[in-house]
Amino acid sequence: MALTKVRTSGMADSAITTAKIADSNITNAKLSDTFGMVHLNTTTVSSGVANVTFSSSLITDTYMDYKVTIRFAAGATNGQALLVYLSDNNGTAYDIYAEQHMRYHDLKASLASGNAGTTGNSAFNVQLGAGTESTANKGINATITFIGLRQTTGFKALRYDCIGAHDNDGGHNTGNDYWWEGAAKIIGSSNSDRTAINNLKFQFASGNVAQGTFSLYGIVAS
Repeated sequence: MALTKVRTSGMADSAITTAKIADSNITNAKLSDTFGMVHLNTTTVSSGVANVTFSSSLITDTYMDYKVTIRFAAGATNGQALLVYLSDNNGTAYDIYAEQHMRYHDLKASLASGNAGTTGNSAFNVQLGAGTESTANKGINATITFIGLRQTTGFKALRYDCIGAHDNDGGHNTGNDYWWEGAAKIIGSSNSDRTAINNLKFQFASGNVAQGTFSLYGIVAS
C-alpha cells in the first residue's frame, strides 16, 4: 500500500542537518550543469582600456556554445558603436568575416522601428547597437549568444539584443532610447575557412572602453 502520510515524529530536525547537505555535495558546477551555463570570467572596466578580450584559455573545446553579457558599457568617445571581433588564432589576427543584419526599436513615445545600418558584411566585426553615449548614466547593455564557436564543420552564428540609453536624463518618455536586435552568420577568413574560434574582442569603433562589466559563460550541451 502506498504511503500517503508521514508523521511529524518521523521527521525530526536532527534527521536532516546542514552538515548532511555539504558544499562538497552541492557545488556551483553541479548547479551550473542543471541550469545550463557555467560562468567562466568577468572583466570589469572602470578606467579606459583599448578593448576587452576573452582568450583561448577561456574559449576551449569544453563548450561549443557561449554567451556574453555586457552591463553598462560606455566608450571614452561619444556616439561610437560597440563592435565584436572574432579570431581563430587567439588574437594574432581578427580577420573573421560575418554576414550581419540589425533592427532598431525606439523604446519611448515614437515607438519607431526599422532596419539599422551596420559595419557591413565586408567588415571583420559584428556591430552591437549604434551611437553609444559616453555621458554619465548612459551606455549600453547587451546579451550575445554564440552558437558553434568551436565547431569546424558547417557554420557558426551569433544572436544579440542590446539596449542603449540616449535620453534617460530627460525622464520617462522623453527623447529616444533604443533596443537593437541582430544576428550574424560567422564565415571565417574565407568561404572555405571552418577553423574553430578561440578569441573574442569587444571594442568601440573609435576610442577606449571607458567602463563596463563583461561576463563570459559556457553553455552546457544536453
